[in-house]
Amino acid sequence: MQKKKKIIAVIVLLVILIGGFLLVKARNDSSPSDETNQKRKLSLPTNTISVADRPYLAVRPQADGRNVELYLHDLKKSATTVEYELEYQAGTLLQGAFGSFEASNLPATEMILLGSCSAGGACTYHEDVKGGTLLTNYTGGDNPYALKSDWKYIDNTDRDTAHSSKDAKFQIDGKNLGQQRFIVIFNTPGYPEDLPGEAVSEIYSLETSGTLTGRAELTIRANEEGNLKIAAWDGSEWTTHEGEVTGKMITAEVELVGVYVVVR
Repeated sequence: MQKKKKIIAVIVLLVILIGGFLLVKARNDSSPSDETNQKRKLSLPTNTISVADRPYLAVRPQADGRNVELYLHDLKKSATTVEYELEYQAGTLLQGAFGSFEASNLPATEMILLGSCSAGGACTYHEDVKGGTLLTNYTGGDNPYALKSDWKYIDNTDRDTAHSSKDAKFQIDGKNLGQQRFIVIFNTPGYPEDLPGEAVSEIYSLETSGTLTGRAELTIRANEEGNLKIAAWDGSEWTTHEGEVTGKMITAEVELVGVYVVVR
């Protein structure tokens, strides 16, 4: 009987040891691979380069209401590949789109679906999209860098003429905006071409699903007080507008164009 008890005890001990080994192995097998860990280590700090060295980006809504186009106008610091993570609120859920594109020929564009498609081609489109953040990583140059900023998506079913940015520091009101179904106001990380002055505010991209024409009243909050003006870029040149300045706020009548920033 004593010998039988010893055999049972040995069997139980072996079962425990084998079970522990299998559990440890399963945990090791389910842990991130070396490649995944390497990607995490390669994550870059965001918005560390100067504004003057940042590219001009735009997020353009499409007339179908199902896609946005990521538009890269220029690169002031060299890169060959742009990786992006477009996060956005859709109803109560946080959604995202991830991808990359080559930056060898500029300007470059990338169409992004606000939804998902199966391998069989069936697509589900996200509803009640509000916007979120855009993270872009620039690699292939001498010094990789990353930029992150906010974007706001507006499905203008009520034909509102007044709209604001996600940070509420950009507020615009124009009759033609009431005719635009989809609008994106984006805190673009950089500005195009040579800026007529020193940027003292966030840079805002205004894109619509239809042709943007007409005039509007625009208010922007700058980072500091002073002799402030609003610079507006129409795709080929800058125009500056003087306005009413109250502290860090400036309000002026402007043409509806693609980019705005406060300068001094």
